[in-house]
Amino acid sequence: MSYSQMGEVWERYVRARCGTAVEALKKKEFDARFFSGREEVVGAVMEIIPPDAGVGCGGSWTARQLGLLDALRERGNEVFAHEPGMDFEEATRVRRESLLCPYYLCSANAITMRGEVVNIDGIGNRVAGMSFGPGTVIVVAGYNKLVRDLDAAFQRIKEVAAPANAVRYGMAVPGMDASPCVEKGRCYDCALPSSICRIITIVQQRPMMTDFKVFLVGESLGF
Repeated sequence: MSYSQMGEVWERYVRARCGTAVEALKKKEFDARFFSGREEVVGAVMEIIPPDAGVGCGGSWTARQLGLLDALRERGNEVFAHEPGMDFEEATRVRRESLLCPYYLCSANAITMRGEVVNIDGIGNRVAGMSFGPGTVIVVAGYNKLVRDLDAAFQRIKEVAAPANAVRYGMAVPGMDASPCVEKGRCYDCALPSSICRIITIVQQRPMMTDFKVFLVGESLGF
């Protein structure tokens, strides 16, 4: 089998896997869709969000990797997202104001093939925005976030998402030990002040008052 054929096989696999997850999510009342690449999903998000609407966002690396926040700002949308360099007071204000926006953009730590959206947060602004407040929530996730079930979701979070994000945020409190996952690359179930694993949410069905969209992308995105 040639390299080009191997690429075709992998593409078919990813499309089939995402298609199965989309069907499971739809049964849970989510507006679930599959997009083959980043250009398609960015176009869909930009079409859904009006140019004059406020948009809240958590710390999603996926949204930033796709250039979604920059594209929204360039179009004229007011985007409330905490960024590196903000002082504590400003970052806190932005986190709170993001929950009052009509649209909330984020990703997920894991999505099960059974149609569950799983996250672990340290502060809780992301899971709060996903649960209640913004009228429309758009979760954009690469196929790499798909897992078999809840056990696999927590395993992925402990082995991939949480350690990578702890490194990303430089999780260490002055005068105290850094989270061990920063140095070791896997979860140690710590209870340190620097731990970002504090709030677990499982959205197992669309929240009653929220237009909850889950957009799966046929690319590896985020952590």
